[in-house]
Amino acid sequence: MPEQKIDHHLIHWDEIRETAWKSLLLGNGFSINVWERFGYKSLYEVAKGGEVQQRLNAQSVALFDKLNSTNFEEVLRILFHARLVDEQLGAPQRDAIDDLYTSTKNALAAAVSYSHVPHDMDGLSAINRELRNYRNIFTTNYDLIPYWSIMFEDTWRFKDLFWNEGNTFDPENTSVNADRSVICYLHGAIHLVELPDGKTKKLTANGLNSLVDLFDLEHPEYFPLFISEGTSEHKLSRIKRNDYLRFSFEKFQALDGSLVVLGQSLNKDFDQHLLDALRNSDLASIAVGVWPNQAEEKILEFKARVLAEIGKKEIYFFDSTTHPLGISALRHEV
Repeated sequence: MPEQKIDHHLIHWDEIRETAWKSLLLGNGFSINVWERFGYKSLYEVAKGGEVQQRLNAQSVALFDKLNSTNFEEVLRILFHARLVDEQLGAPQRDAIDDLYTSTKNALAAAVSYSHVPHDMDGLSAINRELRNYRNIFTTNYDLIPYWSIMFEDTWRFKDLFWNEGNTFDPENTSVNADRSVICYLHGAIHLVELPDGKTKKLTANGLNSLVDLFDLEHPEYFPLFISEGTSEHKLSRIKRNDYLRFSFEKFQALDGSLVVLGQSLNKDFDQHLLDALRNSDLASIAVGVWPNQAEEKILEFKARVLAEIGKKEIYFFDSTTHPLGISALRHEV
């Protein structure tokens, strides 16, 4: 076990890369390194602001405020159910509800399109090759970088659990050969939707190149399944209400062996469910990537907090910019 000195020193990834790292957890820092706009405001703030043409109108903003939420999924689901009730009553508010639904979904599509890295980004092949090294890949990001990467080449090496009828997830059909890498989106992703019957579906085809198509208004029963913000308690509550998210999180909780954590701040307010899972897991070794370009006291604070939260495990803190998934060469300029 490495000596758990709490100082600002970070080891180079090469010092531990020969260890048989079995699993990987990617956080938003990975995506920000590729595309700086992922570090901008929340999608809700983008959708309200001047960066996009199809922004949230006053009624939509008022509904978000009424629900005390900044998650589009919640608001769109409320509007869908409002439409069902309205139809039952003879549809007196049909036009108003439809307009509000359309405005909200268009604003979400515009915010994602503005914030998301273009499909022609560099580095997909390099990311693909690095991801192959891990048996289990978990990501808390909503973006399409991991998905585009595994689809770029040798797709047969990866499994995402959406091989059932209609590209849906079936918790009774999740077995994967040992020579494949399994990717799980712990907080959902923008190419995943939840259907009215509770099933989770992966969108494919045109949606991979046109982000706007991922929010097709012709399918109002497709609810976006991604948690882009919110407290840890809120995230965990949403995870428990969806069979795919619940399965993915339980798989994460059951990890053993070794895990690499990259681009993940492990913030107590927003990531406590992840910290609890790591602490209670059977993992023996955890390598935690730390961004080196910050004040030494921030590094000390982060290391002390992680050690206190995760407990007695073999923990290595490494310079995240030395890992193949954290290097500057992956950066796509705005």
